[in-house]
Amino acid sequence: MIRHFWLVLALSAGLPVLSPAEPVSGVAGSTATPVASFDLPNAPASVDLSTEPPSAALIGESVSIPIPQAMTDRSPGVFVTFSRFACSLRELPTSAETILPDVFKKFGAQNAGEAVARQPGLSTLPIGRLGSPLAASIRGSTSLQTLVLMDGRPVTGAALGAADLSEIPVEQIDHIEILRGGASALYGPNAMGGVINVITKRAAYRGLPISHVGYEGGSYGRQGYRMDFGSRLGIVDYFFSGNQQWESGFRSNADTRQHNIGGNIGVSMGAGGKFLFDIGNFHSEAGIPGRRCEIDDVYCQAVPLHFLEPHRFNDKDEKPASSPTARKTTDSNYIRTSYLLPLPMNSLLALRLYGMQREVDLNDTDDPNLLNASRSDRREQSKGAETQVNLPLGLLVGGNFIRDREDHENRLAPGNSFIKTIENWGVFAQETIRWKRITLIPSGRYDHNSQAGDSSNPRVSLMEDATDWLRFSGSTARSFRAPTIDDLFYVSPFFNGNPDLRPEKAWTYDAGVELHDSSVSVRATYFRANVTDLIQVKPATYDTVINVGRARRQGMEIQLNHILNDTFRNELNYTYLENLGIPGGVDHYVALAFSPRHTVNYLATFTLKKNWTFDSTLRYEDARYSGNDQSGVKLGSQLLWDLRVAYQLRQLEIYLGSSDLANKRYVEQPGYPLPGRTFYGGVKLKLWG
Repeated sequence: MIRHFWLVLALSAGLPVLSPAEPVSGVAGSTATPVASFDLPNAPASVDLSTEPPSAALIGESVSIPIPQAMTDRSPGVFVTFSRFACSLRELPTSAETILPDVFKKFGAQNAGEAVARQPGLSTLPIGRLGSPLAASIRGSTSLQTLVLMDGRPVTGAALGAADLSEIPVEQIDHIEILRGGASALYGPNAMGGVINVITKRAAYRGLPISHVGYEGGSYGRQGYRMDFGSRLGIVDYFFSGNQQWESGFRSNADTRQHNIGGNIGVSMGAGGKFLFDIGNFHSEAGIPGRRCEIDDVYCQAVPLHFLEPHRFNDKDEKPASSPTARKTTDSNYIRTSYLLPLPMNSLLALRLYGMQREVDLNDTDDPNLLNASRSDRREQSKGAETQVNLPLGLLVGGNFIRDREDHENRLAPGNSFIKTIENWGVFAQETIRWKRITLIPSGRYDHNSQAGDSSNPRVSLMEDATDWLRFSGSTARSFRAPTIDDLFYVSPFFNGNPDLRPEKAWTYDAGVELHDSSVSVRATYFRANVTDLIQVKPATYDTVINVGRARRQGMEIQLNHILNDTFRNELNYTYLENLGIPGGVDHYVALAFSPRHTVNYLATFTLKKNWTFDSTLRYEDARYSGNDQSGVKLGSQLLWDLRVAYQLRQLEIYLGSSDLANKRYVEQPGYPLPGRTFYGGVKLKLWG
């Protein structure tokens, strides 16, 4: 378990607090609706927080909503990530997206990583099932260039690497907001590809606690128990959730046990504002089976006894582990406090303090292959404070401070251990200008990083409602990715970090159009990113990282939603990606690794007699290579089919599902074969409410 976590946070409690508007949401199944107009960037401060459910327009927080029956009637929903204040879904550009639990449960998502994997422009590259990390990337960016937030706060600070979305369970998720394209103008480092903001559940229901309990079982000994409950009592609202899961694993040494608990409390004080407190813990014990490679994978030449025959998958040869004794224990904790104060003249003050600590203990000292032997303990800490003021006439200003620390202990080679700290602070401002059917939002931010120096990043967004059924949007932005502590200081016998690295930089552009009527919505977005100073491994020697790369990413995202009637609805998204770059050692643009040209996701839902629901999902991914310039291992095109059947009996849901129903063996990353057809099923009971 992580040591001194609560002591560290207690010592940091004296810091001032600063952050974007914190999404607050209703418990899933709630019918609570906002109490103020979504047309205003700041709702009147006279609304009494002690007697009304929290309103997104008032306090900048989100309220859960059902899937719309008509694409033009989306007024109940709000979105905070695009502009850092709550705005109606009708005011968003085509680069912004909301994902609800009613959508990602259709393909059996267990965590935030699986929930976003089928959205346009997103990729997660899984290496296994339960217990395996999931890091997301947007529009061909790397996972380090994609900023992941929980309720507006960075999950892994600014310098601790990519966030593992598998640590955020679906029980905690009210919805997920995705903003594609550079967003450093509002959020600072690491938002070059875009932002994924996981909005946690909050209670908006009065009376007996709305509670859910559930059980799920599946292939490879998978079992899971889940529960959540929440309600509002007087001026207090509360929500708590928890789960415990385990699995024997598809491969040898791939067994996992994990649990996740979290909750929040809110106190509404009328004109005195609202106080929010959040806490959570994740614990996992998992085996690490290692790579299981084909003979043409040049990165596995050191362990020839573990080769697979070329493209031979038979659900048996994939299972042996190349690291049969490696084990990993992970403990993550977070705590967040917020104070939201309505001010005169439709203004709002938000003050926040947040902290995270994560420890990963890796033990592979008994590996029969001495080259694999390792033993390390990695401890990450991130503490931050943020403030934001929503002022009259659409003006918004704020700033934040983040301090990240990594303690890396190499227990087999103590000389390679290190303790390093990086601090980042920034200030930002934004103006919202509305004239007739046009909305113009200029914004900008200045950041100072203790290691990478200063960075200034502007953004301009423009939306126009040409008619009631036609909307145009576009934006241009500059963004950056600060080097991580590992980039700068990691030490091993064959590799050393580079403390002289510069931040990666990018100019991003997008232009979109949306057409919709009562039952059909079509959205198309063209995007482009010009990236410089990419941080990559030094050519020839491969002993450090340097700023050598450039990238030019462009493509198109198309989304179609169609509601035929009460029985049938379907949606489709298509992404075309041209991801070219000039990596180290190359003097011209070549195709970059893991960049499929075409990706398609399709979801069809049949509802029969209001009790039976059939959800069928398809995912097609074009062929791509594991290395730049079509080098490395070729990963062939794949078509995956998932099916889920559910029966609703009053407040009891019974469901059965299958992933990869056609039993297509595939890999997302070379050396990590994934199982073919798997099955799952379970029950979920709603109590009260």
